[in-house]
Amino acid sequence: MGLASRTSIPVLCLAAGTWVGLGAPRSLPSSVERVATAPLIERVASPPEGASPASSPTIDASALPDPVPWPRLNPEDSAHTAWLLAEGPRRDEADGRRFVTFTFDDGPSPEATPPILKILAEHRVRATFFFIGRYLDGDSGRASLARGVARQVAAAGHFVGNHTHDHALLTNVTRTQAMAQIDEGAASIERVLGARPIFFRPPYGQLDDFLEGELRARGAELVLWSIEAQDMKREDSDAMASSLEWQIEYAGGGVVLLHDVRRSTVDALPKVLDWLHRRRWDPSHPERSGYEIVDLPGYLRATAERPQPYPDRTTLERARSVEYTQRHPRRASPRASAPSELAM
Repeated sequence: MGLASRTSIPVLCLAAGTWVGLGAPRSLPSSVERVATAPLIERVASPPEGASPASSPTIDASALPDPVPWPRLNPEDSAHTAWLLAEGPRRDEADGRRFVTFTFDDGPSPEATPPILKILAEHRVRATFFFIGRYLDGDSGRASLARGVARQVAAAGHFVGNHTHDHALLTNVTRTQAMAQIDEGAASIERVLGARPIFFRPPYGQLDDFLEGELRARGAELVLWSIEAQDMKREDSDAMASSLEWQIEYAGGGVVLLHDVRRSTVDALPKVLDWLHRRRWDPSHPERSGYEIVDLPGYLRATAERPQPYPDRTTLERARSVEYTQRHPRRASPRASAPSELAM
């Protein structure tokens, strides 16, 4: 079936990085390839619980990216590498594009996720949502609402990743418990969306060597971040937006971490997106600096094309800080320390 003939059918975008029906990602376990295929469309085409068929979100399939979702830049699932990859591609004097991608943790939230979806749709932004599996389980009314929201996220064309089952600090529990957190979180998402997520983000960004090996065994893709708003602590949306804008400007783009569980995040998001839109990259003047908001696979593709020349994030940060201080001698660096997730 050609792209044109698939227009406006409900499409699920999985953390496996595949646009369903357009082919499975490369170098994944065969069990993953089997679920990330066209028959999945039939399973998600039915409306969410309690919704009419007309309320099912749709997406124009002709706008979907190419079938190859992303290059595997971190096959060892090394946190060391993932932190550096989150910084994105190196700068190029001939190409002023500064790439930004948005990620949301700790949902789905019946209160906060739907307005965030609306904002993203208005700005034509495709993001990545890392779900907590426990929110999707059970027979309560809230769990039913959360499952409906999860389906809305997927049907709107966003990627979905695993953020564990209970948001446990994986390095603070037994190995058996940590593996259960990873597996049960993925299973909860699979029961709702029909396929197992591949993108994984550990709570607080914390992993050890053992857990990195377990992610490799599961064919997972470790995703961390480089820009954060501390939106689990802050209430002032203007201050949050200003902080994000400053960090993005300082770093020249990045993977933005937000949480789709708080009203302050909902209020801050359009401010940042509008700011980026006013400073968007102009292809008619490619050498001029400007921002391009991309989905996570697009961010990884750009990073693969222009990898950072530094061995680690610490070395990159030192070089970036020196450059920033030279350009702004009276201003302190906005990234005095590495970002750290503040989710509860």
